[in-house]
Amino acid sequence: MIKVDKTFEIVTEESAEQGNVADSGFSAIGEQYTFRELVAALKDLYTEPSQYPANRSSRVWFTSQSEQDYMTGEYQSESIHFSPDNPSRKVKYWVKAMQYAGVKLSNY
Repeated sequence: MIKVDKTFEIVTEESAEQGNVADSGFSAIGEQYTFRELVAALKDLYTEPSQYPANRSSRVWFTSQSEQDYMTGEYQSESIHFSPDNPSRKVKYWVKAMQYAGVKLSNY
């Protein structure tokens, strides 16, 4: 199992005008994923890497497409991060999951 942390951001019309977010924080800490679940999540849900091409490290996180709440007009996105609670040997599985999900990786 690979532990991930999830964060969220909510952007309103007012916060966007100020170049800021209305709210942000952690939605989950240490949530456990199997390797297959992680690959599927990176492929289908969290499709935007924090850098392109992504480097082969645990510092890369992935963000979902923003979804709008039509009642409030707010946009919310969620990001998935490699949890620092993982043992260091799990980094290679994070990188492998990126590869299997089709993320373009840098050569270094």
